[in-house]
Amino acid sequence: MAKSATFSCTACGASFPKWSGRCDACGEWNTITEDVPLSAGPAATSLGARKGRAVELSTLATHETPPPRTQSGLGELDRVLGGGLVPASAILVGGDPGIGKSTL
Repeated sequence: MAKSATFSCTACGASFPKWSGRCDACGEWNTITEDVPLSAGPAATSLGARKGRAVELSTLATHETPPPRTQSGLGELDRVLGGGLVPASAILVGGDPGIGKSTL
């Protein structure tokens, strides 16, 4: 259900259910503007951002070693692949439009 708009006078702050050219409270002309409600937006409410409690995150001490790479012999290909070919990896070079080639 759509929310009904509210309007207020910029001169005196009076609120009205509909727009009019003249404020009934102070008599000023062209001072009625629509009030836009502040909302978290559809993405925040659909992700459950309405309620909850803050949780402190701790950093993990990880010591990852880069995977071993084999040089292909083609300097530009090795550069694009981050230093060479990784064993047991899949590399998409060609394919139909929309298949994900541009992620290289």
